[in-house]
Amino acid sequence: MALENETKYYESISAQLLSQSEGKFALIIGSELLGVFDRPETAYAKGIEVHGNVPMLIQPITRQERAETIPAMVLGLISAHL
Repeated sequence: MALENETKYYESISAQLLSQSEGKFALIIGSELLGVFDRPETAYAKGIEVHGNVPMLIQPITRQERAETIPAMVLGLISAHL
């Protein structure tokens, strides 16, 4: 399953993140929290800057669990020019 490690890691630190950063976005690659950001676009840019174009979890830090998978291209964060 894609992002399985990242999802498990988020779950292991979610209580701490909720107490400190509710309403923001966590950027996780592998088992590493790369930061907490106000906007998902900023988190994505940081992930690209640090690790390049690799799978990354940008997770809203909320008490209500919301599972969504939206490819970066759909959000307009990247584009494919043929």
